[in-house]
Amino acid sequence: MSRCKLVAALLLVCGLAQAAPEQVPLYREIKDWVVACDNLRGCQALSATEGAPYRALSLHLQRAAGAQAPLQLRLRYRGQTEYFPLLLDGVPLSAVADALQLTQDDDELLLTAEGADAQALLAELRNGAQLRMAVDGEDEAVVSLSGLSAALLLMDSVQGRLDTRTALYRPGARPDSEVPAAPQAPRLRAYPGATPLSDDEQHDIVQHVMAAARSQWFEEDMGGEPEAEAFALNEREALVIIRTWCAAYNCDFAVYRVSRQPPYEERDLQLDPLPLDHDGLSGWVSYETETGELAYLHKGRGLADCGGAGSWRFDGERFQLASFSFLSRCAGGNPGEWPELWRVIEL
Repeated sequence: MSRCKLVAALLLVCGLAQAAPEQVPLYREIKDWVVACDNLRGCQALSATEGAPYRALSLHLQRAAGAQAPLQLRLRYRGQTEYFPLLLDGVPLSAVADALQLTQDDDELLLTAEGADAQALLAELRNGAQLRMAVDGEDEAVVSLSGLSAALLLMDSVQGRLDTRTALYRPGARPDSEVPAAPQAPRLRAYPGATPLSDDEQHDIVQHVMAAARSQWFEEDMGGEPEAEAFALNEREALVIIRTWCAAYNCDFAVYRVSRQPPYEERDLQLDPLPLDHDGLSGWVSYETETGELAYLHKGRGLADCGGAGSWRFDGERFQLASFSFLSRCAGGNPGEWPELWRVIEL
């Protein structure tokens, strides 16, 4: 190899070795899988075939960041409590499947494994195309493994595990001590509380905001008057939430931060942005006066197998992001089981 080519190759290798880690939070859809990693680099991989109206069998993988974090594997079978053999591409799984712990309740079967048992089972699954529970006459008890290998590789990359002994996709000789520790979680400042609004204050604030802001949102037929509530934020300001319009399972809301005294001037909401440039405050919006929590939940469809939810904690001055969950792909899973993309520590 010429000197120039050797230098170029070394530069390429160094560049790859020093490549910036994946930005988190991360959400990515890879064939029949979804990968979601939160702000602490904890990652999940979910089986999620696009457009599935109902998914009886689902596979979920989860692992926190850090060298010692074990892999957690969950195989859930909804609608049945009886265990049936597991087939990988039509062939019974090897004896490693015996490591699965079985839990039954009224309407589902849950098989779980952790640590070395989970990784051994995953090593067998990642080379297959389809995992099936051999249920007589049931065609939908299937998990597609298309995209699983790429999902595992992405999880390893986000957590800095590539080529280490505990890597999910491509274990190697790198020592586990080189796996980065999880970053520190953001700390939420406490909600200081506020003197509640009197009935007269609530009435006057709501009436003023409704009259002043109607032109901003009253464009669609609500089928009745919009509904509004006012809450004390601190001794100087109030929060006004107006439900302006509703469809089958989501509503539109207008949210205002105003002074508690006339002329009730509007102020900046000071809301921490959601990750990944998402919008919030639609679907269903609420405020909890005891905790200072402003929250929303937006369903992707009525089944609630996809959608987003978030919350903010008020610290007396601004709304701090407290939680965020999101699943874009509607794949017939359990309602509300959306990967968590933002986690905090509460003071």
